[in-house]
Amino acid sequence: MSLSPATGNPPAVTHEQVEAWAKLGDDVAAAMAMGGEQGLDFLVNIMAEWSEAVDDVNTARQICVDLATRGLRDEAIHWHAEGFFDVADRLDPDRPGWEEWEAALRGRYVVTPRVDRELREMANRIHEELELRDLGGKSLAEHLGDLRRNALVRGHLGERLVTLEAVRSLDPASEVWGSMIRPIRRQRVDAIADEVKAAIQRRDFDSLESLRAEVAAHDEGGELPGGVAKLLHSVSQCQAVRALQDQSSQVLAALVARIRDADGQPFGSPLYHEAVSAATSAKKAFGKLHEALVEAVKAASSTPEAASLLAEIGGKQKLRELEAAAREPCRWVDHQDERARVHAVASDIEAEVMRVIEAAPEQSSSIEAFESRLRGWRKDAEAVLVKCRKKAARLPEGLPEITAPVFARLQDTRQRLEKHLEGLRRREKLVVAYFLIGLGVVVLLVFVGVVVAVVFK
Repeated sequence: MSLSPATGNPPAVTHEQVEAWAKLGDDVAAAMAMGGEQGLDFLVNIMAEWSEAVDDVNTARQICVDLATRGLRDEAIHWHAEGFFDVADRLDPDRPGWEEWEAALRGRYVVTPRVDRELREMANRIHEELELRDLGGKSLAEHLGDLRRNALVRGHLGERLVTLEAVRSLDPASEVWGSMIRPIRRQRVDAIADEVKAAIQRRDFDSLESLRAEVAAHDEGGELPGGVAKLLHSVSQCQAVRALQDQSSQVLAALVARIRDADGQPFGSPLYHEAVSAATSAKKAFGKLHEALVEAVKAASSTPEAASLLAEIGGKQKLRELEAAAREPCRWVDHQDERARVHAVASDIEAEVMRVIEAAPEQSSSIEAFESRLRGWRKDAEAVLVKCRKKAARLPEGLPEITAPVFARLQDTRQRLEKHLEGLRRREKLVVAYFLIGLGVVVLLVFVGVVVAVVFK
């Protein structure tokens, strides 16, 4: 049962053939499941029909590949009757255990079916290629559907050109797309300039954006006059200005909301840090949008027509308003960065001073030992104070006020130690005084004793 020319040019596999091949595939599977001599006899009886069917499958797959090569992938898939690809795979002898069956059949001098494996892979790949997607997520099959509809209704050539370029980007190996694109592009050169002017008059921004995309993507040879391309680009920037204005306003509102959240939290708390982090991210996003907006306004001002459209939408005025509205919130974020830096330095200073306070010498009754330890502690404290002054010198307002309590504690510790040392010194003086007084009393008593002894003698 070969492919009938009456089914079309090229000929197509019919539903009857698909059904017959499906039954044949079941018979092959049944024979191999049966096994033994009985299964082998069954295969020998259907081998001629099986080989002919496989030859027809090879021919049918070649037709699919030829159609796909001409860019007709959808036609390649639907040219033959429904179920063709599935039943074609079922007729493939390449299955587990086939080598033993093939050896047994050769022993009986039976010719086995020969599937063109390369052709099979190429035909099956057509389905995979139709699922290829561009950066926008649209598949090749969807682009081909758009192209077919545009051609059937004699749609806009610019839209057809855009679709063809999308198809070619997903199917670069097929030369048919280039041959379709070139004549359409030549027709569009003369029409685009008039369409641009008409769209500007109508303030039809959607049409202008479509034309800009068409020119940007397809004017590869520079066939369009330079003024038309420049006009399209500048006019399209008016659309970009409006979009960037909306995005900037939304981001600025988010920035203000995050600032409000941070102001409602204690400084340094987890919720405060979370809100400040979100505000910082919003400020960065606003900065990028602002840069893009400035560039878009500049580009939109490059032609009189676009400058007029820009004035209608208040592009420059709204840019100034956005900048004014963002000035204080951005300054707040910058202040939080500086505030965080000051807080970090203050924490370091507090830690350094606390280590000195904790290392203060214990009070002792031995003046020599205590005075020696106090001298070493004073030296360490002075070194820490010098270090803290250097850190504070890098801050805009000097030593942070929040460090005042720890320095007050250091001063109290020093005064307490100095007071203890002074007490030890006073006690030492009293001991010396008491010793001298005792010594004087002893001398006096000795003197009196001597005098009494002499008198009574």
